[in-house]
Amino acid sequence: MTDSIKIVSLKFASGRFFVLFSGREKAIPVSEELVHRNRLKEGIILTAPQVGQLEREAELAECERIVVRLLGLREHSIGELKTKLAHRKFGPDSVQKVVAAYVKKGLLDDAHFALHSAQALIARNPVGRSYLTAYLQKKQVPRDIAVHTTEMLLGASDETELAVLSLRRRWRTYRQFEVETARTKAYTYLGRRGIGYSAAKAAFDRLLNEETKADDH
Repeated sequence: MTDSIKIVSLKFASGRFFVLFSGREKAIPVSEELVHRNRLKEGIILTAPQVGQLEREAELAECERIVVRLLGLREHSIGELKTKLAHRKFGPDSVQKVVAAYVKKGLLDDAHFALHSAQALIARNPVGRSYLTAYLQKKQVPRDIAVHTTEMLLGASDETELAVLSLRRRWRTYRQFEVETARTKAYTYLGRRGIGYSAAKAAFDRLLNEETKADDH
């Protein structure tokens, strides 16, 4: 990098400016606030330290813009957000600063995210403890928070009742098969959702018994 660097292009698009410096192949996105504060315009000459500082500030602003957009779409765990920002090639310093700021504001909270995500999952279809903990960890929730959330929501739950609720949703589909085939499919399905063999067996037998009694009447 030379000591003097020229702004060869400054264009506005999609709500921000794009600055192309001499000797560079790619323009960088710069917020309107940075453009005005630094009085940027085509043709001006900057020193290497000035360009470096501008690039750091621009990356920080762009990183925050992406965070605002992502959180506007849905809630994220801290780990999820960091991973997405890293994939977008933001530097670790920018990622850490922006994430820390949003944690401080209370807009990023793994405990809240875990509880909300777990409740939504259970509402769609009940699951067992191991499934729920793994589900939250897959969303990059720290293990201690995942375990705590699981115990808070399922700690007092009867696994057989969870199995019945989950299996009842698919019962018509399974009962199109012979009993033993249906039983195998039900056990496999419940096992994948973190329900143990004993609870799966009790749930299947209960629903089969209910169906038999209904047929008798």
